[in-house]
Amino acid sequence: MQTTAATPKVVAEELLTLWLHLVRDSGSSLFQLLERLDLGLTHFKTLDTLQACGCEPTVKELAERLGLSVPGTSRNVEGLLRRGYLERREDEHDRRMKRLRLTDAGRDAVTRVNTVRLAGLESWAATLDDAQRKALVAALVPLTEGLPR
Repeated sequence: MQTTAATPKVVAEELLTLWLHLVRDSGSSLFQLLERLDLGLTHFKTLDTLQACGCEPTVKELAERLGLSVPGTSRNVEGLLRRGYLERREDEHDRRMKRLRLTDAGRDAVTRVNTVRLAGLESWAATLDDAQRKALVAALVPLTEGLPR
């Protein structure tokens, strides 16, 4: 058996192969849920970013975190405000600035999407044999140590 060098390119290619398989296999459930929640991928990325940061950014700060334009982020935020996933409030130190935060509905949407994602991963993990699952956990635990849960 030939051993392949674990170059960054090889690791990335193997991860992409796995990621694409997982997305294609469980993607329909995820996309159906996003449609029911009236969320596009950029909408969800916005909600997920706000939940992960645990902060209340301005539209400009959020645009920087997302890597999007301020006008595009502003349109995205307006849609999320209309749907009740976000709320906007005045900054307590500078009333000209408006801060954004998730509503309970926004947090619930993130939780629901991540629950569907987890179910897809669990379904795939059930196709592995015990030795494969043990090897995968042994490889992942040191890599995910210290990452937010």
